[in-house]
Amino acid sequence: MNPHHEGSSRYGLDEVNISFLDKNKTAPLIISPRWNDTLEFICVWLETNRSWVENQILRYGAVLVRGFQVDSASDFERATLSLQPALSDTYRGTSPRSLKDPTKYAFSAADAPVNYPIAQHLEMSFLKAPPRQLYFGCLKASRCTGGETALCDFRKVFQDLPSELRKKLASQKIKYTRKHQKVGEKYTFDVGAMLGWPKLFGTSDPREVDSICLAEDAPKPRWVGPNKDVFLQEWVDEPFQKHPETGEDVWFNHSQVFHWTTFPAEMWYSFCRIRDWRLLIHFIVVTVFTVIKYGILRCKMALNTTFGDGSPITFKEMNQIRAAIHKNMVFSRWEKGDIMCIDNFSTSHGRQPTTDKGRTVIVAWSQPHDKRQPIERGPESIRKAFAVEFQPVSKGVEAPPDLVESPDVSPFSTLTNEEAINLQESMAANKMILGHKLAAVAASSKNIRFNSEKGISHHTRIPSCPELLHRDSDFWKAVQ
Repeated sequence: MNPHHEGSSRYGLDEVNISFLDKNKTAPLIISPRWNDTLEFICVWLETNRSWVENQILRYGAVLVRGFQVDSASDFERATLSLQPALSDTYRGTSPRSLKDPTKYAFSAADAPVNYPIAQHLEMSFLKAPPRQLYFGCLKASRCTGGETALCDFRKVFQDLPSELRKKLASQKIKYTRKHQKVGEKYTFDVGAMLGWPKLFGTSDPREVDSICLAEDAPKPRWVGPNKDVFLQEWVDEPFQKHPETGEDVWFNHSQVFHWTTFPAEMWYSFCRIRDWRLLIHFIVVTVFTVIKYGILRCKMALNTTFGDGSPITFKEMNQIRAAIHKNMVFSRWEKGDIMCIDNFSTSHGRQPTTDKGRTVIVAWSQPHDKRQPIERGPESIRKAFAVEFQPVSKGVEAPPDLVESPDVSPFSTLTNEEAINLQESMAANKMILGHKLAAVAASSKNIRFNSEKGISHHTRIPSCPELLHRDSDFWKAVQ
């Protein structure tokens, strides 16, 4: 019997499941269907519970909406607009992207080859006004290892940087040199060089580009090269920013992305995690190419970063930055229909390389926000976002701490005490059924083995598996 009844709120918090990838409750918080997995339901639910979801994005850095019927770019855009009605279609980043027909706001996440790693970064952090939030959607997951869109808490990165390096960065700042040809390069390991300035600004007229930069309060471009058709900008920016709502210090720059050692270093990290020999070969080729082009010939990347005085960020210093980032990274496998909602002012994203060319991930983003300006929400709304105390659902039943705050239209639970007890008994009865279903999956997967005596399955850990699949996770304990 479906415990959902006519008297309950159709779009309350008790209509979905709330969970995490691991027992440490790190990002992302996961929202999955309890009874209804339709696109119509999740769109209305996100709109109804918008303030609660926004608070969870602020608190955890990312929220993953998983298990609903999001099958196309249009479905993704519709669901995203339900949560964030004010999306933007203005892109001033560095990765080549393509708009997905027939949408207005859904773009390919990156048109760079899928075996290229993309280092962790806050989207367009080098602009004065980056997007406040990002939304990634998975239309087709990678069928092999790699391909994750990993996350990282850049507040923790700030804290984990060596104090001497942090002081040096705060004193000297970061200098950006951005250069785009009229036609982007096709055969390069520099993703930023793939994007030509006419595609970036939507015009091939340099005068219009000058006007756009002026209107967006961006650094004034210079036009260089023999034909004066090469776009060049230079500016100095802060390496850290205060989070506009919480006031926390955040690592807020692109130096780890646009340093000449980044591509081979990220390839090496990926190989060490996945152990795919193809990544090792790619690493060797890229390293030789990079050392010759940037180390010996002293060529510059399309978007090059140095200290504010123009002195280079050394290999040792960049490795210290990378160590702080990789220490705090979280990996989870994409599933078809996933929507990842990210606080772009605290939580970074990046792409792990894969050999599956069919992997399809798309992205949308909110309106920009001046990174120097705080957002006034008031202490009460901040307290709600980080509340952790328990609240009763019904007699003898308690809600997990993640559900303690919700808008008035979303009660903690609408089940009576008797219904709550019946639901618990029903879930207990379904454990054996779940065990048999897991056995069927185990029989067809070389990564899963089944324990017939206990009636449960154990998922053999591989480096690219999410924490949810560890045999000692809360999920597997719940079905034993």
